[in-house]
Amino acid sequence: MKSKYLFFLSTAMLLCCGCENAGFLNQAPWSQTSPENFYQKEGDIKLALISCYETINTHKIPGKGNAQRGSYAQGLIYIMNAPSDDMGAATASGTDGYEMEWASFVESTECVRDFWKVFYTGINRCNIVLAYLDKVDMSDETRIQYCAEARFLRAFFYYHLAWNFGGVPLVLDYASSGDEPRSSLKDVYQLILEDLDYAWEHLSGNGLVAGCSITKWGAGAYIGRICNYLAACKRSGIGTAYVAQQPLNDLSWVDADAMSTKARTILAEVVEGAPYRLNDDFMANFRECSKVEQNIECLFLSQIALAGSEGWWPNSYFLPTSASAGSDFPVVYGGRHVPFPRAFYMYNCKDPRRDRFFTGRITEGFEKEKASDGYTYGRPNYQDPNGVIQYDSETGEPVTDPQTGESVRIPNPLYETPSQTYLATSGVQCCPGKFQLTVLDALQHTYQQHALSYPLMRLADVYLMYAEALYFCGNEPEAREWMNKVLWRAAAAEGRNTAAEQEALYQELLAAYHRDNFVDELLESRERELVFEFSRKWDLIRFNRIDEAISSLNNQIVQELEGRFDPRYIKLQSTGVVKYAIDNLKENWAPHKIWLPISEEQRGVNKNLEQNPGW
Repeated sequence: MKSKYLFFLSTAMLLCCGCENAGFLNQAPWSQTSPENFYQKEGDIKLALISCYETINTHKIPGKGNAQRGSYAQGLIYIMNAPSDDMGAATASGTDGYEMEWASFVESTECVRDFWKVFYTGINRCNIVLAYLDKVDMSDETRIQYCAEARFLRAFFYYHLAWNFGGVPLVLDYASSGDEPRSSLKDVYQLILEDLDYAWEHLSGNGLVAGCSITKWGAGAYIGRICNYLAACKRSGIGTAYVAQQPLNDLSWVDADAMSTKARTILAEVVEGAPYRLNDDFMANFRECSKVEQNIECLFLSQIALAGSEGWWPNSYFLPTSASAGSDFPVVYGGRHVPFPRAFYMYNCKDPRRDRFFTGRITEGFEKEKASDGYTYGRPNYQDPNGVIQYDSETGEPVTDPQTGESVRIPNPLYETPSQTYLATSGVQCCPGKFQLTVLDALQHTYQQHALSYPLMRLADVYLMYAEALYFCGNEPEAREWMNKVLWRAAAAEGRNTAAEQEALYQELLAAYHRDNFVDELLESRERELVFEFSRKWDLIRFNRIDEAISSLNNQIVQELEGRFDPRYIKLQSTGVVKYAIDNLKENWAPHKIWLPISEEQRGVNKNLEQNPGW
């Protein structure tokens, strides 16, 4: 069963996708077992299904001991969100996935190579489950459930590959020799939608793997995501410039109206019937220990267990979160990732999401706050009573008070100025602070690790997807109603306890964010809610806006309000992390990079693989 794609079964089944009480993660490995003699009873099939889920955030696959840069354990953080116009890499290191944020990735980039291997490993594991289902004694009802979950996961793996690489080989036999050529996007998406339709029809509200399984509602949400993606690609003509060179990436076959209609129909059932709701505290979706709270809103998660006996933890060095170090919090170099000013200034200063998703560095001061999950987290200190030192914008030297001889201090310029300063002359750096890690002594992991589960599908996203489908089906008024449910949740957060306060802020934000063009407002609404959640890149690509978005990034000043800001807090960016990140991205980006390259490694072992245009 040797495969040139490294498809072979990992019966070691690392079993780390778990949840807080996932006892199955304690199962012993079966590393010397082959499919032919292993699958004898239902429990064996369940272990195989668990291994499919495990692939989503694995750090090992057969033949590759460190594969996390191709999974949601690490690499997909970059691949699925970069490059885009909301965040860039602010480091000179080119070995840790930052090439994705710079758009300097090439055939040999480790993230790109491992992504292909990991997700084809997941596909092969799904194919094994499907191949042996009929050979094991179980009820027909249970067999159908296993089939539905395995087919969902196969579609999940294929849609990631199709979004990133274009047409990819369709492999339906776990014993494949690995010589299949790339299939057309039409054939790949036909399989994806067939698998998702089967899952939608046959799944229930409960899964076979407690706390981890996809449900009917999650499958429906993914149908909506795929249909909206294809409809937008067709309407915007994405990739048409390269069809002559690479016909298999042609999307002209898509019926955009039919896709929008299908998305609207199924998403309507999801939003009306699914037992999920928006968390009142939107930050509960992004805290390390809020496993219970996450399941209120999240239809699907890349899960990491909290307990040391139940799996492993990814390295926290690579998280896009506020930089921290020392005795209180895990070592997180969030300073390696810099949000771009346009993303920060996209928020109204009263929008509670801005000061939660964009923070300073914990190393420059923080408050400890106890969350609803019972754990303590660090929140960068917004109101430093001592202020921060003011620096002269010309000389770079501290400004001295002539009367006292002491350095002049100003309020924390990230948040406390009327001009909503993004990057101050003090040098305070803005970080992506959406994901929060608990204090070091709360969990068993080391100071370099984390147990954060990433939301892969949230109800807030489902509402926004439903709004999109409604709009393209001709119902803009109702589309705006569903889009604004997400805004209402934001307005009602963060201590605004009275209905009058909540309504007043909601109306203020509604007016500030209104755009006559619904698609413009929708994409802005999606970014405000889903920023750093691996969606922005794909919104820009599918609406054919990524070239303009990247080329228009401003690397000279931190915002576009010149003449209306307090000059003490804003300076030209002749040097610094913002200019560094933007310059790298703008220099490296090219339109053909909407598709990742097929690595030389894969093309070396499978001579039937064609390269994407431009590489």
